[in-house]
Formats: sequence, structure tokens, C-alpha cells
Amino acid sequence: MLRLKKKHDTPTDEVVTPPDPRALIAAQSPGKAIVAGALAVLTLCVLWTAITIATGRIFPWFSIVLGAIVGRVVRRYGLGLDYRFPLIAALLVCTGALLGNLMIAIPTTTDELDAGAWQVIRGLTWRSFEIFFDEVITAVDYIYAGFATALAVFYSRRRLRREEEFALRTMKGNEAR
Repeated sequence: MLRLKKKHDTPTDEVVTPPDPRALIAAQSPGKAIVAGALAVLTLCVLWTAITIATGRIFPWFSIVLGAIVGRVVRRYGLGLDYRFPLIAALLVCTGALLGNLMIAIPTTTDELDAGAWQVIRGLTWRSFEIFFDEVITAVDYIYAGFATALAVFYSRRRLRREEEFALRTMKGNEAR
């Protein structure tokens, strides 16, 4: 009496065609994933630096935001189904977390040395990077970078509909015979 009509009760005249698994595999693009992910990393690192300069505070948790966004960008532009895309996202986010911290350290160094940003960048040596990793990067930065990497790996793989997953499994089963 008070039952609502179910959507799946009504018959449809639509003919459902199964997805082509070869088209799903052909749609993968590691190159697009790398380019789009690298652009996202650079954009977010610049944003992270700008927010830090504007507020005068360092936000180490921004690397987690970086991981979630880069993972989704790799998924969106790479359309990846295999292990390469989580690996691409992980490498981009690890690099991005360290690059973001380095970009934040440069304005701080310019204030302390009373020099321009380009002077500080031109004066970087291996010794500068040793000091950076010893004194600037802390355990918290590594923890946030690890969580950011895990998020990027989680979000980077393409999510398939049930029909697409079934088509891929069927194709792999037929190839194994």
C-alpha cells in the first residue's frame, strides 16, 4: 500500500551493449598522466608557497591535499588500469611534497640572508640540500608525505563500472586459455 515504485521494475527498451575491453586498455595514457600530474604538483606547490607566505605559517598537512588532488588528476587524465598509474602518482607526490617544502624554505632563506629568491636558488649546492634534509625536513614532513603518497595511490587507479570490470575479466580469462 505504501510501497514506492522501484526503478528496476519498469522494463526498458534500451539495448545494453557490453563495453569493449580493448578500448578500455587502449584509453590508458601514462604520458598524459605524467604531464597532468606534474602540472598539478607545480600548481599546488606554488599555491602552498603563496599561502605560507601570506599567512606566515607553515602547513605541512598541505602535502595530503597534494596527494589527494594529484591522485585524482592521474586518474582523470591517465585512465589507468594497471600498476603504472599508482606508481606515477606516488613518485609525483613524493617529489611534490619535497619540492613544496623546498619552495617554502626559499622565501624563509631570502628573509634571513636579505637576498633575492634567484640569488638563493643560484647559490644552492649539494651541501645546501644536505642541510635542508637534516634541519628543515622533519619527521612530520615525512609522515605527511607518506600519507599523501598513500592517498595518491588510492585515488590514481581508474574506477570501473561493473560491466567494464566483467568485460576485462572475461577477456583475460579467454586469453589465458
